Amino acid sequence: MRGSPSVHHVRRHHLVPRLAAIGMALALAACGGSDTSTGPGSVAGDYSLHSVNGSPLPYTLPQTGTDAIVVDSALTSLAVNGTYVASAFGTLNGAPSTPFADAGTYTVSGSTITFTSNLLLAGATYTASATSTGFTLTVPGLLLGSGTPTLALQFVKR
Repeated sequence: MRGSPSVHHVRRHHLVPRLAAIGMALALAACGGSDTSTGPGSVAGDYSLHSVNGSPLPYTLPQTGTDAIVVDSALTSLAVNGTYVASAFGTLNGAPSTPFADAGTYTVSGSTITFTSNLLLAGATYTASATSTGFTLTVPGLLLGSGTPTLALQFVKR
């Protein structure tokens, strides 16, 4: 019939508003209700380590016993599906090393990102403070082999 809509047209007609509603919900969840002029907006993307405890890279981890651990760089990728991967690169006693590698999930609430490890310390959670240009993650020093109680890792969006 010429006047009746096709099955594909009806399905598409009902699907478009649903997809739009899902898109809006995901966008709002990603923003965490924060003000995008000062908050992080969408945090998905790739980040490079800029500093550790306010010091530039390369960074020699303090209190590592007899080992000398130097962090030259680190990368973290946050996917739109709420998963992350992270790796640090440097040296251990002068030899090339990956002092840190992790993967897991993350959630955003306002300007706080909560990471849950599925690899390094399964189930452990860490929080970061996000801005429009990156985030600062505070982790126990032991996570990177340091006796320092905490390390502040500042990541910038690439």
